[in-house]
Amino acid sequence: MPKVSTTQQRIILASVMVILLGFFIVAGTLVGVYLTQKHTEKVLDMVIQGNKGEEEEQTAMVNERENVAAFHIKRKKSTATVVYNYNQGLIGLRITNSKKCFVMKMDKLNIPSLDEISRDLPHFYTKVSGDKMSYNFREAEPADRTTLGTTLNILCSDIPIYWALPRKIQGNRSNSAPLGSPWCFFGSLCLCF
Repeated sequence: MPKVSTTQQRIILASVMVILLGFFIVAGTLVGVYLTQKHTEKVLDMVIQGNKGEEEEQTAMVNERENVAAFHIKRKKSTATVVYNYNQGLIGLRITNSKKCFVMKMDKLNIPSLDEISRDLPHFYTKVSGDKMSYNFREAEPADRTTLGTTLNILCSDIPIYWALPRKIQGNRSNSAPLGSPWCFFGSLCLCF
């Protein structure tokens, strides 16, 4: 059996030590990231039974460090993501397959609740009828991405973001003339273009 020289032994020992050290560094980093993320983000998956028997799947993510709550709402044919950014005081909305994102400032008098947004997710309407109170959003100027925070920029990374101007509508009346016919969805959220 050939004898291994001390130089070769040192090279083999050094190689094994470098590989083990690299393994421990990568493992420690992954464990640290996992533990940190586990404490800062909480994810909750829910399936809610609607009034008409339809199921609505909601995934909620709460990031305590950034003070952000994101809700992904999924029904049979429609999905949307709503982000409440409490540090920035903003609400963001992205409807799947839409070419626009909308953001509005939080105002306690004009914030649509998650229930209002998700109530009739698969239905789209061209007008508001009856005495039903709903929220109407008009597209305003494009939003400055530098002021919106990381979460909204990631949500709307591939499409433009516009400020939404909220107006309450009761029946077919609103407190200002719409720019066009409102497109209403979720039963109570409308956009005028």
